[in-house]
Amino acid sequence: MTNPNPWPLDSLVDEHTGIIRRVRTVLRPDRAPTSYTSMTAEVSDARRLGEWPADRVSLGTTFGDPQGAWIAAVAEACERYCGNHLPPNGDTLRRGTATELHNDGLHLTTPDTLPRHAPWQHQRPNFEYTPLTDTTPTLWTRCHIDHPDQPGRGTAGEIWAPASLVYLNWRLRRYRDLPRTHHLNYAGIATGQGFSDACDRALFEIMERDALELWWHLGYPAHGIDPDTIPGLHEAMSGTDLEYHVVAMPHDYAPAFAALVYDPQTGLYAAGFSAKPDPAEAARKSVLEAVHTWIYTLGTQHADGWVFQAVQAGLMASGLYLPHRTDARYLDDAGPHQQHVRDLGAHVQIWQDPRTHHLAQRFTNPALGTIPLTDIPPVSPAQLRRRLADNGHTVIVRDLTTPDVAPTGLAVARVLVPDMIPNTPAAFTYYGMPRFTTEAHRHGLPTPTPETLNLIPAPHM
Repeated sequence: MTNPNPWPLDSLVDEHTGIIRRVRTVLRPDRAPTSYTSMTAEVSDARRLGEWPADRVSLGTTFGDPQGAWIAAVAEACERYCGNHLPPNGDTLRRGTATELHNDGLHLTTPDTLPRHAPWQHQRPNFEYTPLTDTTPTLWTRCHIDHPDQPGRGTAGEIWAPASLVYLNWRLRRYRDLPRTHHLNYAGIATGQGFSDACDRALFEIMERDALELWWHLGYPAHGIDPDTIPGLHEAMSGTDLEYHVVAMPHDYAPAFAALVYDPQTGLYAAGFSAKPDPAEAARKSVLEAVHTWIYTLGTQHADGWVFQAVQAGLMASGLYLPHRTDARYLDDAGPHQQHVRDLGAHVQIWQDPRTHHLAQRFTNPALGTIPLTDIPPVSPAQLRRRLADNGHTVIVRDLTTPDVAPTGLAVARVLVPDMIPNTPAAFTYYGMPRFTTEAHRHGLPTPTPETLNLIPAPHM
């Protein structure tokens, strides 16, 4: 329900009583674009309220828009705060197997339509995740189907989905006896100005990650985008010596872009990705994300970098990163299937290994040549929803907004499109999803196997 008199967003920020304690400007790193603007939001410790492991820091970045960066930091804080809150046991949560829920007359997402790993991944010793089958006990949560023929969002019927795909950290103490079936689901959660806007943002994020997973791991050819045709990009990137490239990732549903920046002084590569209704906005956002990834990568280049300092201080978990190597040969530690690359942050370590750098040609020398941005048509949220429905994709939504965020008019939505591929750390990519095989065959590529897939992650986090 829309709040007719929403509270101002800064009502969320208070040093003593706010969900967010403060929002700070981050100093622009040396050699970053002059317009690069970054803010962090310091979030209250929700664990004081119970088992609520919400992120304590969130980030917002823009090119030259401090207010936009402030809003982005606050919005991300709300996303993580709401997305990590599991309601008390009640009629929105249900333990059981898919068979048990089906026998009780509930409509649910069937396990064979959901993200899953390939048999060769499950054969790895001590693989962390259990296949979700009809007889696997798990936690389910009530969601709703979203269809463009219905007047409201999520009004096309009730459907139950695994909590492991809806919430960010669902496996609290009271659920530790249940097997791990999915990695933390990064794709498809967003904050918006109301539930409909949040659903749209989350849905485009799903398209972005699906485009990335298919293009990157299957090795699709792609078109480069002439940066001169991207409005405002050269101005946004002024004041830096970073080289940058933009590629249109092939996708049937939404404009999706990949960007790469290269640092000629350090030899570092960093990538960013985005999908939005407006191709120009999406292309610029992909470059902004790449600049942020570059800044993060700088913090991992040396043993005394800020990332490793944060690990030593206990602010970040040490097991999420590969041990620092002065020779940068991180592929030697990653494992043949990248099974030791267990966090997105370790992706940027892999790309410090010169043996990965040949893959940069996918950005710098795209196989299909270069086209102007005007060749990529915009796709509205309504068009995207219609395309998905017409091609048999089910869109599932869940309102995660907590009562203390709702008065501001902000909403946090989780959206699932079960057969689309979400992103994960390289160790846990969902190579068992049929979409990898069907899209490979549609593009004339061989059936995906560890030998034909590109298992090295993109230089992004």
